[in-house]
Formats: sequence, structure tokens, C-alpha cells
Amino acid sequence: MKSAPIEQNTLHLLQLRYGIIGTSVPMRRAIERLVQVAPTDLTALITGETGTGKEIFANAIHGLSKRKKYPFVSVNCGAIPETLLESELFGHEKGAFTGAVEQRKGFFETAHLGTIFLDEIGEMPIATQVKLLRVLESGEFSRVGSSTVLKVDVRLVAATNRDLEYEVRRGNFRQDLFFRLNSVHIILPPLRQHTDDIPILVESFAQRCCEKNNVHFEGISEDALEVLQKLPWHGNVRELRNTIETIVTLEQGEFITPEMLRRYITPTLPPPTEGRETAIVHVPNAERNEPDLNVIYRSLLEMRHDITDVKNVLKAMIEGLPNMQFTNFVQEEKTEEPQPETKVEETTHRIILEDDFRLEEAERKLIIASLKRFDGNRRMASSALGISERTLYRKLGEYNLTELF
Repeated sequence: MKSAPIEQNTLHLLQLRYGIIGTSVPMRRAIERLVQVAPTDLTALITGETGTGKEIFANAIHGLSKRKKYPFVSVNCGAIPETLLESELFGHEKGAFTGAVEQRKGFFETAHLGTIFLDEIGEMPIATQVKLLRVLESGEFSRVGSSTVLKVDVRLVAATNRDLEYEVRRGNFRQDLFFRLNSVHIILPPLRQHTDDIPILVESFAQRCCEKNNVHFEGISEDALEVLQKLPWHGNVRELRNTIETIVTLEQGEFITPEMLRRYITPTLPPPTEGRETAIVHVPNAERNEPDLNVIYRSLLEMRHDITDVKNVLKAMIEGLPNMQFTNFVQEEKTEEPQPETKVEETTHRIILEDDFRLEEAERKLIIASLKRFDGNRRMASSALGISERTLYRKLGEYNLTELF
């Protein structure tokens, strides 16, 4: 599509109604594509890291389209178990499976004439992808447990923080579905790539928070803005918004200074420099002093698969022990008296008992640590662990952690 200048009143509408803010080059590029695709019926794919505002953009696409008077249905594919996702999307007939006590419409039927937003579409199983492709191509589908073909008129907007091209190469995502989704691609940049937008984002978040709490916002110092612009913001715009809302609410809209920020972002800010009233964060040092926990979590979880392979090899070796000769194999000490005959079954049993790596306990502690770090936010915790949100839900059940988080 050919880019066209965005009118000022359109930018104001996007900011006022949908909270889409940004004047930097990456954000203007994303906003221009949004404005171009919204009036059409083209399928849109929105990609970007967690917290960059993918659902906000999807909502704006619907609000600026001719379908805005009809439903906007948002579905998080990663939060629905694989066994239930197809039923949730396309509905089911009574008795289709255990627990299906009545006929139920799916999200596609609910969104008829409107827009359906499939977040985390990269988590969708291959079998469901086939049925989704059919809906996109012909508008036809069948409920689970039914042979009746239904027709629906829905516009699809999809989003993911995964590299779908990479998933296609790995065989986890259908190539034909990827091509169908990729009609229009909107890329949302991480906050670290458009830090010039932080001042206007802070002002907007603070003003909205003050209006909600009926207080007056006194502003923010240039030094404090410089501090914010140097922070890594792994949670992107969502993390910045939560930080500003917390400060403004607890400080009752008072003027924000670096000293005030230090009380709320202690792990990232350095200690005050003697002889200076303010201290600016030096991000490179902070990154060298603090290890990247996200990388550690992923590495440890990947180690589990490697150790599992080792355990399988050991198991195969143990199963082959009865066929091996033990003449001089088990002799720990030389004594004058002859050693009793070593039984293969006892030796095998002893090795199996010692082969206890306690991976489950290590995994359980990693999950608890990540959830505590992100205050129970399961989406952010699953992203830090390098697993899907659906997998995290299953692990919480396995380790009886559901009630704690």
C-alpha cells in the first residue's frame, strides 16, 4: 500500500478514543498502515513484543471500519486449552463431547458482520488452523459434532509475538494460512526503539490517571524523563503505563523527580551520586551488573530437554546390563576374602535410584519465581519462561499452584 500523510484530526481521534500515541518514525509507520487498512475488509496481522499494544491496534482497526456497529470479539488463543479451542471458536452441538450439555455458538458466530481478533495465533494447533483457513477462504465452518455447514461474514485481525515465518519452517504453522493472514502486516516496535515518544506517553498516562482519581498532575522534570528514556522497558508501553499510574496515584499527582522515581524503580536505578541532587541511570552498567533473568529461565528450561535425552540413554544402557559381563566390573576394594557375587538386578535398581535429577522441583521453583517477579501476571511470566501461556496454565495445575497465583 502507498503511504499517505495522516491528518491531524485522525491522530487526535486515535489518541483520544483508543490511546494510540506516537510521533516517532516507527510508530507513524504503524499508524499509517492502520489508517490505510481499517476501512477495508483485508485480513490484518499485527506483530510485536508483549505490551506493545497489539489489541489496542486491533480495536482501532475495527472502530475505524464499516463494521464498527457490529461486535468486536477478542480471543486469546494461548489462554484456551488445545482441546477446547476449536469448540470455543466454532461452537459445538449438544453431546459432541463430555460436558457438552447443550448447543453453543462459537466466537465466529458471535462476531458475525463484525471483527474477530485472534491474539497469540501462533499458539493455535495445526488441526484448528485448517478449519480457520476454510473460514477465511469461504466463510464456511461446522460446529464440533455437526455436519451442517454454516456461513459467517467476519473480518479477521490476528496478532502474535512469535516469528511466524520461523514457525512455518519448523512445521508448527501452516504456510498457506500464514500467506492468508499476511495480507497486511502491521509491525509494532518495542518501546526501546521509540523512546522519543516516552514524554508524550507519560503525559497522557498521567493525565488520564489524574482525571480518574480527581487530582491535578503537577508535571515531570526533564531529568526524570531522561531516566525513563534510558530504562530497558522489557514490558514495553504496558510496563511504562503501569509505572506512571502507580506513581501518580500514590503521590497524588505531585511533580515527578528522579528521586521520586527511585522509590518506585529501585532495582534499575543506581544509588544517588554524592554531591549531586539527581542521578541519571546508566543502562549499560545496569545490564552488566544484573543478569538477564529471561535468558536464564529459558536456558534452564531448555536444559531439561537435554537432560531428558541423557536419562533416556542411561535407561537404555541399564536395560542392557543383563547381557553384559561383570567379571571385573564391580570391584570397589580388594580384600583377602572373596567378594560376594553382585546381582545384576540389585545393581540396576541402585543406579535407577541414583538417577534422580529433581527437574520437576527446579521447574516448579522457576515458575514460582517468574510469577512473583511479574506480580502474578501469567502472560508476562510465560513470556519470560519461554513457554506459551497455555503451557503455564497446565504446569500450574500439575504443581498445585493454581490457588497461589
